[in-house]
Amino acid sequence: MASASPRHNVRGGHSNVEVQISRPLLSVVIVVFRDRDELRQVIESILPHKNHDLELIVIDGASDDGTIELLQTFDPWIDYWLSEPDSGIYDAMNKGLKAASGEYILHLNAGDRLRTVPWETLRQHAKVEVDVVCCRVLIDGEVEFISRTNFLSKIDNTWHHQGTFYRRVAHLGYDATYRMAGDFDHNQRLLRAGCVVKEDPCIVADHQSGGASMAYTGHREIYRSVRTNFGWCCLMLSWLRFMLMDVRNWIRTRRRRWKSPVDRLER
Repeated sequence: MASASPRHNVRGGHSNVEVQISRPLLSVVIVVFRDRDELRQVIESILPHKNHDLELIVIDGASDDGTIELLQTFDPWIDYWLSEPDSGIYDAMNKGLKAASGEYILHLNAGDRLRTVPWETLRQHAKVEVDVVCCRVLIDGEVEFISRTNFLSKIDNTWHHQGTFYRRVAHLGYDATYRMAGDFDHNQRLLRAGCVVKEDPCIVADHQSGGASMAYTGHREIYRSVRTNFGWCCLMLSWLRFMLMDVRNWIRTRRRRWKSPVDRLER
């Protein structure tokens, strides 16, 4: 999401011309910028699940790589899409929230694939106004991310964004001043507000870890969110947690290199 491309505002989707009779159970919001091929694959992973209970929304940051033409091709299946400049990924996601009408909202981006939708779980939780439903995500086809809501949620991101269903009326919106950790900040604000969270073992999406890096800038933004939402003590614990994780990863990398025959020959 960026404003570097030519300025234009193009929108579409069949919900612009059709009267919506009933509110869908789920709005899936995709944000994209100059990633036409990935957008196609994300949309194609959603289409098998498309029905009257799934609203599909796509927000594009004024891409000039054929994305608009692709969106026009999928227009019969997309409820609403918009292509215009934005100030970043969280600005685009806020636009998607504004356009959504579903009971719950799920965010998917480039590199993600929808595996399934826990329809019955969402219906049951909607009846009792559960604010957040946390499901599991498969990362790089290997690692299963299991969402947790506990003390660690105050110092680290324990909900995977692509596996988290937010009740629309409980959503607080994203702080667009964040570049990478706006979803984490939103989760922390929800926890502070006392939101009702339920966890479900269903694996709902595939996620590729080659997206926006959570290295230096990402860690700084996590520290900013932790300090703002839970204070200095949690900030120090968060810093210590990431330092220990970095040391552990460094040790693992060194061990792998030491075991490599090529590395031993070089020595």
